[in-house]
Amino acid sequence: MLIKTVLVFLGLMVLVAMLGRAFFPSATNRILRKSVPKAARCRNCGRYLVGRGDCDCKKKA
Repeated sequence: MLIKTVLVFLGLMVLVAMLGRAFFPSATNRILRKSVPKAARCRNCGRYLVGRGDCDCKKKA
């Protein structure tokens, strides 16, 4: 009984997704179009900067 309930629920979720894509096809494009900001890199060596500190290449003597 529980398996049937889960399968019916998943089937309904698929049906809702298909209807959403049919009625609002541009909504998925809007979600995918959001740009992720580029990660900060060191100007000298090009390594990614983690945190707020400087890169290790500047600390070497």
